[in-house]
Amino acid sequence: MHVLLVRHGRPETVVNSPTVADPGLTELGLWQAERLAHWLDNENIDHVITSPKRRAIETVHGVFTPRGLTHQVVEDFNEIDLGSHTYHPTELLSTEGGEFWDKIMAGKFDEIGWDHPDVFNARVLAAWQNLCLNPPGDRVVVGCHGGTIRVILAAVAGNPGASFRVDYASISRIEVAASNDEHPEPLCQIISTNETGHFDAQRSEPVGPMRDGGVVPPPRSRQPLSAPKN
Repeated sequence: MHVLLVRHGRPETVVNSPTVADPGLTELGLWQAERLAHWLDNENIDHVITSPKRRAIETVHGVFTPRGLTHQVVEDFNEIDLGSHTYHPTELLSTEGGEFWDKIMAGKFDEIGWDHPDVFNARVLAAWQNLCLNPPGDRVVVGCHGGTIRVILAAVAGNPGASFRVDYASISRIEVAASNDEHPEPLCQIISTNETGHFDAQRSEPVGPMRDGGVVPPPRSRQPLSAPKN
């Protein structure tokens, strides 16, 4: 299974909503989503998973709709802020977040509707493990969030402290080798992180590094699914 982890595009700001903040995409975010969809036109996507958040669904809407697919919502791929009534785009959080940002820095997560990081990491990795053990397709898009993607990449890299840049509407790819009797847990290999070429280029077909459009399955010496957890 080839998994494309897609971060949502640039979202709107929501402050003190009467309900849980669930912003849609800005004009820029919609453009990013459109470029993403065009870039993936020639890839044989056969399944799309999203978090329940509107920004994640809107970002990959142009991927699953033209293919006649419906998106599968997986609650545990939600971001750490799943219950918050305020949302600031990441790049504005420290400068415009005010008291909200102060509470993040103080670790007062329960006061702002955030998961504790340990809870967040555990639920994301459980959802990732379930996906790897029960692949729904050969080439699967997961539309989710920067924090979610970073947790998965760090686990696959075998380093819970690893940091990855994950831009809006970027693509990070992981190849998952099927389990068998000798290796009961699927093995995962990071193929790429933070692909953003679709914002600056067009392509008529994916050719891959060996010009065959594919990737080499990970050797059995690669990181097992049960990587150390955060």
